[in-house]
Amino acid sequence: MPEMRTAHPYYVYEAIRAQPELIERVLAERAEIERAADAVARKERITFVGIGTSLHAARVAESWTREFTGGRFLAYCEQSFELVHHPLAFGAGDAVIVITHTGTTTASLEALRMARAAGALTVVITGQVPDQMSGQASGDGVRGADFHIQTCGQEVAFAYTKSYTTALAVLALLIARVVQRKNLLVGPPPVAVLERVPGLLRDALQLEPAARELAKRVAALARIEIFGSGAAWATASEAALKIKEACYIAAEGFETEEILHGPFSETDARGSLVGLFTGGATDERGRQILRAAGELKMPRAAIAVPSANHDLSAEQILQVPEAPEWLAAFVHLIPLQLLTYFLALERGVSPDSGRMEQPAHAAASKHYKY
Repeated sequence: MPEMRTAHPYYVYEAIRAQPELIERVLAERAEIERAADAVARKERITFVGIGTSLHAARVAESWTREFTGGRFLAYCEQSFELVHHPLAFGAGDAVIVITHTGTTTASLEALRMARAAGALTVVITGQVPDQMSGQASGDGVRGADFHIQTCGQEVAFAYTKSYTTALAVLALLIARVVQRKNLLVGPPPVAVLERVPGLLRDALQLEPAARELAKRVAALARIEIFGSGAAWATASEAALKIKEACYIAAEGFETEEILHGPFSETDARGSLVGLFTGGATDERGRQILRAAGELKMPRAAIAVPSANHDLSAEQILQVPEAPEWLAAFVHLIPLQLLTYFLALERGVSPDSGRMEQPAHAAASKHYKY
């Protein structure tokens, strides 16, 4: 394990900046992904499985499957611990796609084992996993899957960034090929759009000064709420998780409409609000939410594509490159990752450690295993 850093640039900052290049590598080395997709396309049901950050990737995958097929094919998204203890009846007609960045996540490996035992086709997406950690010798673990797709080097930081977006790139390629093989594709081929992602992310990384400014605005507040719809909903949830992991403050990601159904009663000037605007039909509801939050004197920010950057009642607007709505999982995520990083710096905490350098948290971690 590399020696932990105590000042900028922390490891997570380097991981955020590395994402365009790492995604380019995934897009260039897609042969195994395409072989897996051809096998998955022959199955009747697809279930994406993960926990934590990997669950958000699974949620995005479910959303993309719906998007790419115009709702004509229903994929499933399952949290791995719940799936293990409240299982689905898998069989030979199933494809089960497990996302586990480390390749060692206990519940996700058990879900993989269950799927294999039931005769399902299994695909596992991980970071780069050393053979001694992969179960290669015994046939257990990730090496026991029908297909094992590796993305990038393992994260040093506690809060995962590059392994999440590279897994998303794998999932996008896989789903695009599956729906084409099933003759269910609606709209332009996703792969042609996906090729633009590294460039879009490089453009989004130029928002670093704006993200730093936003961090200064909200660092003293007790919590942060983020909302979005479609792929941006899972993106809001992922960003909230990163803020918890790296900044140690309360954060929550909401679906756009959901924030009004109860959570808004708890919302006030003690926290800040970030809305994700993608140019879709749900943006108008988001504009109403920003205006309502203004009545509560809540600091507001919007992350918006140019076509959505109008009538936004926010103290700060971060404009990301124009892109199809489904690419919010990449494009809108970058400024949120940068916000998380600089929010941690403003609060004087390490964005890399997950508090494992603190004796109480180190002691607590001995009572559980991921």
